[in-house]
Amino acid sequence: MVERTISLGNYVTINDVRRVVAAAKEISDDEQLIVSMEAHEADKAANIFSVLEKHDFECTTKGTNNGHEIFIIAKKKH
Repeated sequence: MVERTISLGNYVTINDVRRVVAAAKEISDDEQLIVSMEAHEADKAANIFSVLEKHDFECTTKGTNNGHEIFIIAKKKH
């Protein structure tokens, strides 16, 4: 499976959400999108989940061992 990764950096902005939307529109069924973001911005993850669900993605999350970063792993629903 091909993975595309977007790093949102230290603070999630509306431009970051737009980047996720643009990527979601380009992802095919055999790809997955991984969105990385700082753990202190986890409250903004709801915006990312909403966008991905609107574009028919299933999402899971994972965190790093040090607790500094989270990953949203999105795959197209079949």
